[in-house]
Amino acid sequence: MSDEVFIYLIVALNIFVQLMLIRSLNFQPGARRKYFLLAIAIPVAIMLSMRLLIAAGVIHRRVADQSTFEQFMTSAASVILIAAPWFVTLFAIVDRKRRAWVKKLRAESDKPV
Repeated sequence: MSDEVFIYLIVALNIFVQLMLIRSLNFQPGARRKYFLLAIAIPVAIMLSMRLLIAAGVIHRRVADQSTFEQFMTSAASVILIAAPWFVTLFAIVDRKRRAWVKKLRAESDKPV
């Protein structure tokens, strides 16, 4: 198999693992969906944009033929492909804790004195 297929497989497995982690968080029924969509959409958008840049001839297909700027763009896209689902999971965890904290503060402020 080509290297491209392996890269897509690694990205897909990374997304799958992050979706399982997000699913394990206790959210209200519809709140989990936005994190699922973000964890999938960001890497897919990066992959499609890189494919379009290569197809348009803006970036060379082979890294050895790329200029310094093209290599920087390729490296940045690679980091985003792997890191984006992790950041979405981190944001989901922080959002869940923030919502619990806000809920607790509201409950405390509603108590009669």
